[in-house]
Amino acid sequence: MAIIRPALLLLLACSELTVNFLSFSTWGGIHIGLTITVGGARVEYDCAEGEILEPISPVDGRFSVQGIHRAGVGGPIGIDPATSPRPARYEGVVRGDRMTLTVTLTDKNERLGVFELRGGASPQVFKCL
Repeated sequence: MAIIRPALLLLLACSELTVNFLSFSTWGGIHIGLTITVGGARVEYDCAEGEILEPISPVDGRFSVQGIHRAGVGGPIGIDPATSPRPARYEGVVRGDRMTLTVTLTDKNERLGVFELRGGASPQVFKCL
């Protein structure tokens, strides 16, 4: 039987915590979906959408990137200041195939929400009517 050294155990334990790139292109959770692109990501919510405007490069599993958020409305889409894009910060923690994503609207420092996502999972999004 092989002897596992304490340093190796520590390395194995930390390897799931230390994420320096996103190995999944789609992440899904309840009320949210995230699709990674070369330049950032597209975000889909129940009745809204967003866009991350810079590449996501986690450092030790954490990232903070800028983007925009557009509130959605039911019915026909028109030109309405309420649906104009608002600046947003997307902050995440990635551990293996799990991500916790906090979305903050930066123009009024308003936290939109904290979402739990899983790599490769389908989003559970319910669109506005």
